Amino acid sequence: MTATVLIALEEHYAWNPASDDNVVAQWLLSNNKAGYDRLYDRGPLRLEQMDAAGIDFQILSLFDPGVQAMTDTALAVDYARRANDNLAETVREYPRRFGGFATLATQDPAAAAAELERAVTELGLVGALINGHVHGRYLDDPAYELLFEVAQDLNAPIYLHPTTPHPAVMDAWLAPYARDGLHLASWGFAVETGTHVLRLIYSGLFDKFPRLQMIIGHLGELLPYTAYRTDRYYGLGGDGVKRIEKLPSDYLRRNFHITTSGNFDPKAFACALDVMGSDRLMFSVDYPMDDSLTGAEFLAQYPMDERTRRMVASENAARLFGDRIPEL
Repeated sequence: MTATVLIALEEHYAWNPASDDNVVAQWLLSNNKAGYDRLYDRGPLRLEQMDAAGIDFQILSLFDPGVQAMTDTALAVDYARRANDNLAETVREYPRRFGGFATLATQDPAAAAAELERAVTELGLVGALINGHVHGRYLDDPAYELLFEVAQDLNAPIYLHPTTPHPAVMDAWLAPYARDGLHLASWGFAVETGTHVLRLIYSGLFDKFPRLQMIIGHLGELLPYTAYRTDRYYGLGGDGVKRIEKLPSDYLRRNFHITTSGNFDPKAFACALDVMGSDRLMFSVDYPMDDSLTGAEFLAQYPMDERTRRMVASENAARLFGDRIPEL
């Protein structure tokens, strides 16, 4: 393996009670006990996998959907706080191996903003990971502006992670093929998250908060591939008034980083690197759903200059998170 420092930042764990009855966790328990054990572990099993792949540091996040599927908002807020306290204990135990993204109960936008501030300033977490919409409510809702204002003021990145598509989309597009997983990672996750990103861009969020930084996985949720046409046809079909100051892809390159999580395809990586630039790509695995060694070998073997490899492997992450992660 390469000696290049590796920082991985879409790396998941499960925690009860928030992960009780999680569908994927229950499937793993019945079909892949080793995967289930890795999902719940934040110690020896995870470190063993990291060491085998040469991964120096993981930024941990609570497994989708975290607390965001809960219908009891007060309980979701309580679980988010407890989950973050619990994660902070792991970070304190392994400060040179683990960082953490806060869990937020986006059912209550004001509580989510307050918890992000607490998690970053008091617990030392690096930012937050949000699992897409919450009960059909997207983050372009003006009620979330306080959350984004806090994130910008703290220089705390927000990772926008996929979740199951909106129920109306499920019914109209995906339900007939749910048994084939069309709504999940093969297609639905990318379309859902890519559309969510464009909603945020089209809403003018990044004109209001130009220093806000967000992260998306899986080599950009199809957005680098479609950037040309997104720009070309932005504004078509309405009154002709363009309501944002730049082209959509300008915000994608200025306000987003993308990771390699679970998408170790050389052709997709080439597209992402060309569209986003070497300073906007970061290494990730999507552990334990994907294999750490596979991800690390992909990055080590992809034909690129060593400076770019170092940037993707760790330097971009170190620049983005600053002193919230250790110097490795």
